[in-house]
Amino acid sequence: MPVAWITGGARRIGKGLALRLAELGYDISFTYRTSQQEAETVRDQITELGRVCVTMECDVRIEGELENVFRRSANDIGVPDVVISNVGVYPARQNISMVNEQDVTEALAINTLPLLTIGRVYHELCTQHGSVGRIVSIGSLGAHEIWRDRIAYNVSKSALHTMVQTLARGLAPVISVNSVAPGIIEQSSDVAEHERSGLVGLDRIPMQRYGNIDDVFEAVWFFTNATPYITGQTILVDGGYHLTR
Repeated sequence: MPVAWITGGARRIGKGLALRLAELGYDISFTYRTSQQEAETVRDQITELGRVCVTMECDVRIEGELENVFRRSANDIGVPDVVISNVGVYPARQNISMVNEQDVTEALAINTLPLLTIGRVYHELCTQHGSVGRIVSIGSLGAHEIWRDRIAYNVSKSALHTMVQTLARGLAPVISVNSVAPGIIEQSSDVAEHERSGLVGLDRIPMQRYGNIDDVFEAVWFFTNATPYITGQTILVDGGYHLTR
């Protein structure tokens, strides 16, 4: 059976991707940091589908921990056919007069740098096993626009966009690396209030609705199945919002 490895699969977009991949026949391994109960619920849902599911606690900010968890997962369930780097943080708004280096460093440690560790370890594993890998990074429209008082987020996501392109070149021909960049996505009720603030009106979105998990999954699924000759690319999942900017 094909295997997918996902960072942050217990909630929100990561949860949706894990469940949909399981429904389509993938065995799943995913990480979580504090959401153990949610992770167990998702694991039970996946096993009820007849798929194997492995969950592992991991703080992606710690390079050695992330590497060890990835290697353990590969030993337990197999080298993944696709890796989805999903973990991310969306800090509260901060005026430029208040933001400091630590705020930006923290965002980079979660949103950007884990992909470097993932790419390095995954390339080693694929080379050892003679397999071809695929990485799909969950980016953001915030990598391509400048949002007011979101400097830590904008910097980390734009750096992630560059990381995707750099890894696409450096890891070829063994691994293809692509990015899915959501715009405004409807989320579950556990989203913090600062993540809901500042939503644009539907009149600003040509498709006249906010996105959902299925919209994001369709783009991820494309990169999961497309020829690996497609690499270093980004799909914006924003209903055309970038066209109105």
